[in-house]
Amino acid sequence: MMKKRIVSSVSMLLLATPFCYANGYTLSDANHIIVILVFIVVVLIVMGAFSIHYNRIVSQRNEQLRRILTALDDYRAIVGDEVTSLDEQEKILKDKLKKTREAIEGQKDDKQNFFVKMDARLNKERPFADPDFDHDALVKFMGVTEETFCKLVPRYKDPARTLDYINSLRAEYAAKLLMEHTDLSTDEIISMCGFRNSAAYISAFKFSFGITPTEFQSGVNLMFKKKQN
Repeated sequence: MMKKRIVSSVSMLLLATPFCYANGYTLSDANHIIVILVFIVVVLIVMGAFSIHYNRIVSQRNEQLRRILTALDDYRAIVGDEVTSLDEQEKILKDKLKKTREAIEGQKDDKQNFFVKMDARLNKERPFADPDFDHDALVKFMGVTEETFCKLVPRYKDPARTLDYINSLRAEYAAKLLMEHTDLSTDEIISMCGFRNSAAYISAFKFSFGITPTEFQSGVNLMFKKKQN
């Protein structure tokens, strides 16, 4: 669409001089018309270049985010496997993520193990789809006392920080839904992810990924169109 407008404007610019002469315009009037047309062409070219640049950035950012989410899924699937030993987990992770520096290094302490297992289990079972899932519900979900939970995950002693973590999981799941199910409505995604309203959804998504769900989805749609072409 932008390309057609630029071509049309350039054509008008090329025909401006003979058009002005044919219609009896003075030299001064002809110059004014040509200046205006030149300005329009320049503006359209700048807008087109900016649009292409912006779409490219959005596409690259969403592709990188897709890879990160995929890597996280692989990681959680491995560490969430109660049967696999820690040594086997480390070997599998090194094979899957050999291009990264995130392979597991040696034995983990109890705190690390607890958080990793908790994170994997939350993403697998998705109890956060319930809008009432909060700090107390998470403690109960993990089957430990409040005191034990705070010792194992001291960063989440504060219920507000726990809720930030839960909302980040909701936002991550929303991103996956946006990538995998482009036909879902905003209300459906909000409901499936456990957000109470659209404001909470947008706020959590922007906090987690730095962009709004709408901006993210526009990038996803752009990637989808490119793959179709």
